[in-house]
Parts: sequence; C-alpha cells; structure tokens
Amino acid sequence: MDIKFALKKLEESQEFKQWRKNNKNAYFSYAFKIPQEMGSNDWQLGFYDKKKDKITTFVTVGDNIQIRAEEEIFKKEDMKVNEIELGKVKITFDNAIAKANEFQEKNFPKDKSIKTIAILQNLTKLGNVWNITYVTEAFNTLNMKIDASTGKMLEHNLASILSFRKE
Repeated sequence: MDIKFALKKLEESQEFKQWRKNNKNAYFSYAFKIPQEMGSNDWQLGFYDKKKDKITTFVTVGDNIQIRAEEEIFKKEDMKVNEIELGKVKITFDNAIAKANEFQEKNFPKDKSIKTIAILQNLTKLGNVWNITYVTEAFNTLNMKIDASTGKMLEHNLASILSFRKE
C-alpha cells in the first residue's frame, strides 16, 4: 500500500482521531517497513512531538491500527527530527525499492539482499528520502538514500556487518 494511502487511512481512524485531540503539535516524521516481515499494506507510522521530544508510533496491519506508547526518540542530542513534506513525496515505496534493487544489481551484484529495512524520513541535509538498507548474503549492509521527490540516488554506503562489532 502506498504511504499516502496508508497515512490517509490512519488519519481517518477513530484511534488516530482520539489520539490527535491530545497531541495537536505532533507531526508525521517517519514511515518504516521491513517487507520480509510485514504485509504489503502494513506500516509503522511515527509522529514526533518536539515539545515532549517523544515519538508515537502507529502500527497498521491490514485494517487494524495499534498505537504504541509514546517513547524517547533514538537520535543524537543535536539532531533535529523534521516533518515529512508529504506533498513532495512523489516516489512510492515500490518505486524506491525498484530503484534500490536496480542500483544494487548494477553496482554490488554479489551483495544480494536477504532483508530490507526501509524508512521514509526528512533529513536536514537531504530532504525527504527513502532511507533503504539491505542486509546482504555477503554479511554486508548496503545503505541507500533515494530522493523521495525525484528517485535520484543521493548517497550510498556498503559496510561489513562485522565492522559494527565492538572490540
């Protein structure tokens, strides 16, 4: 399901409307999906409240909506959590994955994905991006940041999973 449709469906739900009454300042800050573990219509949609510096995540599974308890956000102290500018998001999740697959096959053919982590977010230096990470058969992570307006590959990085170990 396209992110815009999923968000619209969420915003029309009673659960969201009830939550929104007490959280007027929170804004849409991320969408998250692991396609291998979630259904095609399933999303985690996050809303950030700057005053509280906390995030509320809504999990959509089919027609069911679950609200997770408000939680601390995982970020560096000086990092800003930006609102996603939905009007500028022209590239769908499926298009972003197709572009990521094409890039991986052309540039890193030995690094086939066994798990995909996709996040739509608004990064201060890059704007709205599909931040897609592949965990690969070769024990690497391939991270790609794809412009959510144009589909252009903005950044990419290949790193060994083993490099994340602490000595």
